[in-house]
Amino acid sequence: MVSSVYNYYLSTYANKEVSKYDTHKKSELRDVYYSMVKVNRKSPLYKFTNMPKVQKYAIDIKETARAFKNVAASLTNQDGSIAAFSKKKAESSNEEIVSAAYIGNEEEGDGRGFDIYVKNMAKPQVNVSNFMNPSEVSIKEGSYSFDLSIGKYTYEFSFDVTEGRKNRDVQKQITNLINRADIGIHASIKESSLKDTAIEIVSDATGLVEKNAAKTFEIRNNDKSEAGDIVKMMGLDRTEIMPENAVFEIDNEEYSTAANVFISNNFRVTLNGESGGSEPVRIDLKPDFDAMIENVSELIDAYNSMIDMAKSHADDSENSDKLLHEIQRVANYYKDGLESSGFMVRENGYIALDESLLVQSAEDGTLNDGLEQLNSLKKALVNKSNDMSLDPMKYVNKKLIAYPNPLRNFMNPYVSSLYSGMMFNGFI
Repeated sequence: MVSSVYNYYLSTYANKEVSKYDTHKKSELRDVYYSMVKVNRKSPLYKFTNMPKVQKYAIDIKETARAFKNVAASLTNQDGSIAAFSKKKAESSNEEIVSAAYIGNEEEGDGRGFDIYVKNMAKPQVNVSNFMNPSEVSIKEGSYSFDLSIGKYTYEFSFDVTEGRKNRDVQKQITNLINRADIGIHASIKESSLKDTAIEIVSDATGLVEKNAAKTFEIRNNDKSEAGDIVKMMGLDRTEIMPENAVFEIDNEEYSTAANVFISNNFRVTLNGESGGSEPVRIDLKPDFDAMIENVSELIDAYNSMIDMAKSHADDSENSDKLLHEIQRVANYYKDGLESSGFMVRENGYIALDESLLVQSAEDGTLNDGLEQLNSLKKALVNKSNDMSLDPMKYVNKKLIAYPNPLRNFMNPYVSSLYSGMMFNGFI
């Protein structure tokens, strides 16, 4: 009889994911123990009928209650409110010019909104060599070398050109050399409308990294280039776009950064374009409805799972629908306050979320009332789950054998044993 209950538990619940909310302090376990002792001292002695179904039902009750409490705990702030209610996200009035992500404290919402006007985006340095006919041979045979300087560092590149090597092949050879070095510069071959090709060299970094430097990188010929000045031959040092810092105004005060991504007022701001003659972009906080809907849906799903479990055992015996009625009674108590915000309590006990009504209530300013009702429902269901976990046997069919002695009351080991009595049932 004991083995069957363990077999059902292992096959049904043992492989479920364990969360951090399944761990408890000694004080918490001690409180559970004392609560069980208190219940047992007042509990009569029972004989359970249809034992296989009783065992499964008791396990289902405890595990469903545990799952709901874990979900509720994961969605609860320190003040007891549902975490999704306080989540915020950044909103930009023009994503094409400026986008933002909120990186501050979601619960406190400590991000101060601001207006931003983008005068100039940060730009990388771009060098474009001379355009050459890709099928011609313009570079003579020999050994070539050039230096590429970035900030305080200088890198030397050397390569050989064999006789009859076409311009396109030489260009590809140089781009491969630069890209393999992985020094913060990327080279590629650019093609003109006339099908001529050139080497385009772009810095990974935008803006001016060095304060007193006009360029991010420089390319120069060195004295090791035996066959000639390859930099001059191909125009590798020809800068087409100079590096520039981003220039923008935040609340009419001008700032400058080397990158198009920066932190301001607990927002990670990304510049996507220049304002031109348009109005400043407004960056502000707003409720994160996506996170709210996701977390609220998770809570509702956990509640509906309790209804599913209770319904699955409703026909087991004459007393098996007691739990279902109690759970439904809790939800019906908050029904009116929930439905005005999109949390629809159905006649069958389930709760459904009407997302459009939820968003509408937020726009109307009535959402807070509905969220308070949902939070109250969550707290009531957590209390109900604790009650279910403490004594699942109150919801199963049983026969009363004897009342406790009112004069000499003591803990009843029969009730406090495995799942409140199933272990010793075979000895009665």
